[in-house]
Amino acid sequence: MDKHEVEVLVRLIGVVALVVGAARVTSAFTCYKCNNILGDPDFDRNCPVYSYNGKPDIHIWEACYIEFYVGGLTLRRGTNGSGYYDGYCTHGSGYTGCYCKADLCNTNSNCSQCYPTQTPTTDAASTTLPSTTSSPDSLACYQCVGCSSVDSSTPVISDASYQSCVTTVVLNSGNVIRDGSYDQHPDGECAQDEETKSCWCSSNRCNTIEL
Repeated sequence: MDKHEVEVLVRLIGVVALVVGAARVTSAFTCYKCNNILGDPDFDRNCPVYSYNGKPDIHIWEACYIEFYVGGLTLRRGTNGSGYYDGYCTHGSGYTGCYCKADLCNTNSNCSQCYPTQTPTTDAASTTLPSTTSSPDSLACYQCVGCSSVDSSTPVISDASYQSCVTTVVLNSGNVIRDGSYDQHPDGECAQDEETKSCWCSSNRCNTIEL
């Protein structure tokens, strides 16, 4: 390889490096980060607002997302997980989430593209929901947000469509969410992702576990 060929090769390597670097930059986004769990470091009572425009997260992420929980909890965050394309939907125990790939894109959305799966929404900070009456065929579950334990004052909700009760902990804050789930799970099953850990049970008021 003569001197000219070496120079050409070096230039080509430089061009490839620039292209790769540009690709990396275009996939790095700033996202909103908040929730409406009272006492949490990321608490913002405006987090559930459709057009949320609060303080951005200082980190850079591969995608941004929103999660809406049945109990009234809203999470806005970024993730470095792979496979989350623009418009991607997730359906977990008592929540629906949607992903986007642009700066501060996790706002102005109720994850409508993820329907018909039920997506709960709310307009105000929420910690608990009132109790409801139950029918003989309904599964009764504790329902609250930010409740590390339960007692006689903890709200209970019943629904004939519930297949299980669930306890979920938000890993970065330790806050606990208790709710009913429309998904069927083996009694005692637990699952964890990068944001939450959930455990399910199948009898009335069984979601008392302390995670």
